[in-house]
Parts: sequence; structure tokens; C-alpha cells
Amino acid sequence: MTRVCIKGMGAVGSLLGLFIARASREPVVAIVRRIDHARLLNNEGVRVRGLLEDTYSVRATISHPDTRCDYTIIATKAYDARGAIRESLAYSNTIVPVSNGFGALEEALNNTLNVIGGLVDYGVTRISDNIIEVRGLGKIILGLPRGSRASIKPLADILEKGGANVKIVEDIEPWRWLKAAANAVINPITALTGRENGVVLEDLVKPIVEGIVDEVSRVAQRIGVNMPEDPLAYIYSVAEKTRNNKSSMLVDIEACRRTEIEEINGYIAKLSSIVGVDAKYNRILYTLVKILESNKSHCYK
Repeated sequence: MTRVCIKGMGAVGSLLGLFIARASREPVVAIVRRIDHARLLNNEGVRVRGLLEDTYSVRATISHPDTRCDYTIIATKAYDARGAIRESLAYSNTIVPVSNGFGALEEALNNTLNVIGGLVDYGVTRISDNIIEVRGLGKIILGLPRGSRASIKPLADILEKGGANVKIVEDIEPWRWLKAAANAVINPITALTGRENGVVLEDLVKPIVEGIVDEVSRVAQRIGVNMPEDPLAYIYSVAEKTRNNKSSMLVDIEACRRTEIEEINGYIAKLSSIVGVDAKYNRILYTLVKILESNKSHCYK
């Protein structure tokens, strides 16, 4: 039987765990950072509510799992993904990063050719350490990065058997940039305004949205990537479907936690200077979120 493990049981990791649990009908093997989190998951499992409802069992550890994993899904925060990937190599045949932004997939490819890129396009919020709420149904996109020799189908089959809507693409890179465009718009704007995702649909904000998207598109094109859909239309569609949701970056700011701004707008701004694109919107958003992130007196809660 194909064994799928999850490293990082936040909102996305817990959602993927639901599909794996439904397919395997066994406790989900999970690797987390905190011993109290592992104990809670082992004792109570994960509760899923909202548009999907279920409770599933977990076999959690803070170290190596007691079984080798055919696939290890890296669902940590983007800034923890590099370390998580290096740790997972000892017990994993194939690494599947699904973290926001850039850096995780690149780190995986630096260490192994058995890599699958994953994008999770569901609206899901973490309510507590073992409760998530699904607020928007979407799809899971799986694709090989250039140079990978991994096999996607066994993983896709498990997720689909568990009820996930899975899309397999030939090249994950254009889809990564499409998702990055949405993250580069929705995450920092909501974090800076303290508003839910629908704020990016307001007329006052649209010129900023268009400026960000133009920069992301030009950077992607300079490195030979053409996004598979119109990014502006995609972002407005996502914002409309999730208008009452809080972005992960806003949730992090409210909780006085580190954000993923470095791996999203920060990465785009740095790459833009290398490829000769002026990414002033991304640079400004990056700087403002870093200031907000570092000044704990500005936390919303």
C-alpha cells in the first residue's frame, strides 16, 4: 500500500490529511514540531467542519515516523519548508512541497530528483490545533518540476479516492506562478488593511492589484514562464469566492507571527532585479509587511 505522510498539520496539511484518511481508512502519519500538538492529534484526531465535515485519526510524532513514506507532503509554513524537506529526506521516497510562495520546491530539487509540485486551491482556515474549517471547495494541482523523475499517479489516485478534486499538469511551473500572483496580491493587501479577501475587489484597490499582477507577469515571462490563465481574472475569481475569508498572512499578523512575505513578494522583488523588471509594488508591499511584522504593537489582536 502506498504510504503518504504529512509534515506540518496546519490548515492545508489537515485538509490533505482528510483525503488521505478517507482513502486509506487508517490513521494519518503526521510529523509536527510540538510535543503538545502531537499528543493532541494522537488523542483527539482532526476535526473538519464547514463545506466538508469529518473527524479522522492521526499517528503523530515530532521526529521520524515509524514507517518509510512513499510520499511526504511538506505542508509547513514556507519559511520552515527548507528545513522540513532536509529532515524528510531520511524517511521519504518522494517529496511533495505544497507551501506558499517560492523556495520549497527549489530546495527539494537541490536534494533529490523525486519531487512533485503541489498547489492546494481550497479555502481552508485553521480554527485550533486540531480543528479546521473548509470555506471554499477547489482543486489540488499536481505536476512535475523540470528535472523530476517522480511518479504522480499513485499520489493522485489516493487523493481522488479520498474525495479530492485533483488536476495533474505536465509542468507545475506556470501554475506555481499563477498561484504566486494571487498570493502576492491577496496576502499583503489583507494583512496591511486588516480586511478580509474581498478588499481586493474594491475600486480603490484595483489599480494596486493591476500593478502587482503586471509585475509578476513580466517577471515570469522574463524567465520563460507563461501563466495558464489570465492572472487578473483568476485573482478576482479567487477573491470573490473567498471574499469573507481571512488570508493566512492576515491571520499571522493578527497572531503576531512571522509571515510568508519573504517567500512571496520578497522573492518576486529579488528576482525582478535580476531579470531587469521594475517591481516597485512588490518591493513596497514587502517592506510594509516586514515593518508591520516586526512591530508587535501593531498586531491587530
